[in-house]
Amino acid sequence: MILTNKKIQEVISEVVGDDAVPIIRFLRDRKNVSEFKIADNVKYDMQKTRNLLYRLNSHNVATYIRKKDRAKGWYISYWTFNRKSVKDLISKIKKDSIYKLKERLHKEEESASHFYICSKACARLDFDQATEFSFKCPECGSLLNMQDNSKTIENIKKRIREIETATV
Repeated sequence: MILTNKKIQEVISEVVGDDAVPIIRFLRDRKNVSEFKIADNVKYDMQKTRNLLYRLNSHNVATYIRKKDRAKGWYISYWTFNRKSVKDLISKIKKDSIYKLKERLHKEEESASHFYICSKACARLDFDQATEFSFKCPECGSLLNMQDNSKTIENIKKRIREIETATV
């Protein structure tokens, strides 16, 4: 699996947010960089920088060591980008997506022909939810119609196949 800079940025953006991408760009080829240098380089305040770094660390994408500044007595964290863990993160995202889609597929297949949709497409409800609202849309009040979910089932199956066969 070859990781391009673009793919790394996409994954970081998806998992942590767009704000973390400049930090990863700065850390990419460096080791043990002071959190103060990172904040200064990406032009974020320290609180935001630390928050993003700890969020990156929670996904094992950035690791750190703490050292005590002898002159001031403070602890300073030195950060390193963990490129290898990005591959693991991509695999995890892929597995999670497939799991959620399979759950949804199971629900769709189990309740085939038992979904109801508003004519204005405000809401889509299963049979139990539709009966709670007396087969009226909870948003606009119009009558709910039975929906054929065979296309939804096919789209979910197609998406599962796409994710399973996708390479990085």
